[in-house]
Amino acid sequence: MRARLAAVSAVLLLAACGGNSDSASTSAPTDAGSPAVAPYLDIVSGSANISDIYSKTGQASFAAAFVVADSAGSCTPTWGGTTAIDDSTIKATISAITGNGGKVIVATGGETGTYLETACSASELAAAYEKALDAAGSNSLDVDIEQTVTAAIVTSALATLQKARGTAITLTLPVGGEEVGLTDTAIALLTSAKNAGVDVTVNAMTMNFTATGDWGTGLTAATEAVKDDVASVWPDLTDAQVYDMLGVTPMIGVNDTGGTTTLANAKTLLSWAESKGLGFVRFWSVNRDNGGCTDGSVNAACSGIAQDDYAFTSLFKGFTT
Repeated sequence: MRARLAAVSAVLLLAACGGNSDSASTSAPTDAGSPAVAPYLDIVSGSANISDIYSKTGQASFAAAFVVADSAGSCTPTWGGTTAIDDSTIKATISAITGNGGKVIVATGGETGTYLETACSASELAAAYEKALDAAGSNSLDVDIEQTVTAAIVTSALATLQKARGTAITLTLPVGGEEVGLTDTAIALLTSAKNAGVDVTVNAMTMNFTATGDWGTGLTAATEAVKDDVASVWPDLTDAQVYDMLGVTPMIGVNDTGGTTTLANAKTLLSWAESKGLGFVRFWSVNRDNGGCTDGSVNAACSGIAQDDYAFTSLFKGFTT
């Protein structure tokens, strides 16, 4: 995850929106059963103990990150670019999640690596998505876009996938700031998805931006700006419907740039999200949800702040839609 918003102007070089406007979805997109709370899990690192997390917090569902192209850059889905999509260790982790009654959301993209979305044609991409979902025993896909992609390829593949199997699809997009909301190119991607007839939920990646004043308030303001952007793409929806198709994902603890998300900040965001009726919440990442480093550094295995283990997971677990 860990989007670097300094480069946001370069993110998503999107082609003209694909599809025919006559086929645009006019009803409120739904998550088709995706969980309301699903922290991101860096599934390749192996640094999170699923059984321990579940026993101490009750959190069962996770967004498994990230599926990208292989190290050669070919259209072959892998975990993190190096681990086979059907790797036995990954399967054991997924089995631990489902054994607790949890659901697995397959997350593609992220900050680094070669995207399937750039390595594949539209038809190849749909097949790659399906292969990754089948390997995880899932039908929920989170397409996390932090690099340059062609909108028409992505949304054509998503339309094919959703038509074939009714996949729940989330588009995870970075925010540019408290008032900026989504970038123009991100809005173009949403427009392309609408025109292609794809039902999506939208996940606001509220991290690595500059806020004035309280960081928790900044998180809510940035998400509200994204809500306005989503409403501009789906103008026929009511406010309640727009909030319901919207999710939010902060980066717990120290962000790469911008603020530091404390528990108090997260409480502010979650309270606002519940009051508005947001459809779901996530955070990056459960692997960092511990006080293993308190020096303010950015670390993939700890939050960089003083906290109890799984404090954020326990807090987010209480979110209700």
